[in-house]
Amino acid sequence: MQVQFNNKFEEKLIHLTLKIQKLLLYRIIQRTLLLIFPFALFGSFVKIIQTIVLGREGFLTDIFPTIGNDLIYREIEDIANGLYNMSLGWVSVIAIFGAAKYGAKYFNRDDQLAGITGISSFLIIDYSYSKVQPISFHPQILGMKGLLFAILWGIFIGWLFKKCSQQVPTTPNNNVLERTFISLKPIVFSLLIAMLISVFVNITYYSEAPGNFINSLASEYTSSNDWAQLFKTLIFSVYTLIMSFFGWSGTYSALGVEKMDVLSTVNLNYALEKHTAWNAPNPFTSSTLYHAFATFGGTGSVLGLIIAILIISKDKDFQTVARWAMVPSIFNIGSGVMTGIPVLFNVIFLIPFILAPIANMLMAAIAIALHLMPPSVYPVPIGTPGPLIAFIGTNGSWRALLFSILAVIISTWIYIPFVKMAAKVKILDNLSLEEGVK
Repeated sequence: MQVQFNNKFEEKLIHLTLKIQKLLLYRIIQRTLLLIFPFALFGSFVKIIQTIVLGREGFLTDIFPTIGNDLIYREIEDIANGLYNMSLGWVSVIAIFGAAKYGAKYFNRDDQLAGITGISSFLIIDYSYSKVQPISFHPQILGMKGLLFAILWGIFIGWLFKKCSQQVPTTPNNNVLERTFISLKPIVFSLLIAMLISVFVNITYYSEAPGNFINSLASEYTSSNDWAQLFKTLIFSVYTLIMSFFGWSGTYSALGVEKMDVLSTVNLNYALEKHTAWNAPNPFTSSTLYHAFATFGGTGSVLGLIIAILIISKDKDFQTVARWAMVPSIFNIGSGVMTGIPVLFNVIFLIPFILAPIANMLMAAIAIALHLMPPSVYPVPIGTPGPLIAFIGTNGSWRALLFSILAVIISTWIYIPFVKMAAKVKILDNLSLEEGVK
C-alpha cells in the first residue's frame, strides 16, 4: 500500500523503520511486547490501588475513606500486592516465554519447550541466594526493569534451540517424548548457562555496585554554581532516560534518584526556614526539573503521546491502547502505553521519547532562571499526576501549574508528527496482524 510522505525526514525515518522491522530480532521484540500488554495494563491499574490509594504516602490515600479494621486493610493490601506481583511484577517472565517461543518457532523448533525453558532458566538467573527465605527472587528483574534482558535471553534460547536441536517432526504421530529428546540438549545448555549467570547476578546485587554508582552520580558531584547544576542535571537526565528506556535488570530507578538527591534536602530546609520556595539555593536539580516536568505519564513524558493519539490518530488500535492507558498514565504509570503501542524499542518514538522530556526541562529551567516561577522543593505524594507535581512541590504556585500545562502542550506537540509516522509504518507493515514472526 502506498502512503504519502510530508517531507524527506519523514520518508527517510519511515524507510529506516521498515528496514529495521524486517530484522528477526526487532520482530520478536515487538511481538513479545504486544503479548505482555494485557498483563502490563492490568498491573498498571493494580499499581494505582496498591501505591496511590492504599499506600501510606499515596496521592489519593487521604481522599478515600480510611479502613479502620487493620485485618481488613492488610487483606486488601495483600490481595493488591499479589495481583501486582503476578501481572506487572512478573511481566519479564511472560516476556521471556514469548521471546523464546517466537524465536524457536521461526527456526521450526519446538516453541513450547523453548518457552518453558526460557521461564525456567530466567528464574534460575533471578534466584536469590538467601538463608532467610529458602525460595526467593530479585523482584526488580522480574518486572519491567528486567524486560530487555528477558527478551534478549529468550531470543538467545530460541537460537540455542536452532543450533542444538533438530526441526520438530510434522507427522501427526509425533509424541511429546520424542520432541523432548530432540530438544534435550538446548534445554540442558540453557539451564547450565543460567546457573553461571545467576552467580554473577547475585554477586552484583549484594555488592550494591550499580546503586552506589547511581548514588554517586546523583549526589556526590555537586556545585554551588547554578549553571553547573543545570548542566549536571541535563546530562544526568539524558542518562536517566536511556537507562529507563532500556530497562536493564533493576540497576536504576528514577524515583530512587529523587530520594538520593542531597540538593533537594537543602532546598527543602531552606523553604521550611524561609516559608517560601522562591530563591531556593539549588534551583536546578533532578527534583525541580526532571521529576517535576519530564515524567508526565512516566518515562519519556508519554502522557503527551497519549493525548496526541487521542487528538489526531485515526488508528483503531492506537486509540484503544491510549484510552485504556490514560488513567494509569495520569498517575505516571506508563507501562500500558509502553507495551501496547508499543513505545519500547520503537524506532519511530525514540526521538520524541528523549526530546519531549529534555524540551520540558529546558522550558522549566528558563522559567526558573527568569524568576517566572519558583522551583519545586516540597515533597510530593507518590503517584501525584504529572501536571500537579510542580504545583504541589511549590506549595500551590499557580505559575508552576501554568508551566506544567505548557509542558503537557509541548510534549503533545512533539509527539504529534511521530504519531502520524507510526500510523504510516503500521499501514505498510503491521506487526500486530502476524500469527508468528515469519
